[in-house]
Amino acid sequence: MLDLSESRFEEAVLEVSKQQAVLVDFWAPWCGPCRTLGPMLEKLSLAYEGRVYMVKVNADHAPQLSQRYQIRSLPMVMLFKDSKVVDQFVGLRQESEIRHFIDRHLPRLEDKDLAVARQRVCETQYEEACELYKRVLVLNPAHELARLEWVQVLLQLSMWGDAAQSFETLRPKRLSDPKIAAVAFLVDAALALEAGGLVETKLHSDLSDPKEPGPDHAKAPQQKLREAQLAMLSGRWTEAMDGFLDLLAHERQFAAELIRQSMLAIFQLCPDPQLVGQYRRRLGALLH
Repeated sequence: MLDLSESRFEEAVLEVSKQQAVLVDFWAPWCGPCRTLGPMLEKLSLAYEGRVYMVKVNADHAPQLSQRYQIRSLPMVMLFKDSKVVDQFVGLRQESEIRHFIDRHLPRLEDKDLAVARQRVCETQYEEACELYKRVLVLNPAHELARLEWVQVLLQLSMWGDAAQSFETLRPKRLSDPKIAAVAFLVDAALALEAGGLVETKLHSDLSDPKEPGPDHAKAPQQKLREAQLAMLSGRWTEAMDGFLDLLAHERQFAAELIRQSMLAIFQLCPDPQLVGQYRRRLGALLH
């Protein structure tokens, strides 16, 4: 940490704070808590290098600054951004408290990777997006939205087992969050397909008709259902919804509830509200 003179404050603090956060430790040699806090800030200045510029000012040698910033007690720690004090504390603090004090004013480390990951998804560069989401979650494993988006990317890459494993920490929240519930539906559909067509097998048994036995009766609608499900898992929303609605229109008794649930899941996840509104009306017309 630079021991800053009063004459350099404008240049080294106020100007620099226009580009990055600057932490200023106002201290004095006679202040006992200052002697304890100082080494902690020295350590943190290395940990935050490149993100926060840290300096210290001997308040005894800076009467104008002491008056300007109304420094009455020491140590006084101030955080500057855009030439203004945005936060401060007086007295000794634990290292964890100081980290929290700093962190709440900084962009999170994972934010840049998350922004790039979302951009890669928009560009359909799913493999690169997947790696970026991994990095985000290494930095912040509790980032629920990033995890939810990562699971959807894994589904789009047909990495269904990985998607299911990654989703498990979110599953308990599906009852209180419609978007998590929608992704849970997709994950379960993927697992059913991966397990060898359990969904189709169940539907085939539901469709069994003693007057018209045989797999040929159910083959066409089952294939349509599978294609619509695969489109849904891949995020091809329009294709999936067209497939489900076509099936519902022409095979009225075939998996109507499963199709309805699939459409509702898509409505939660599709990013185009106008498209969702259009297909919501079409679904309502078919069901009623």
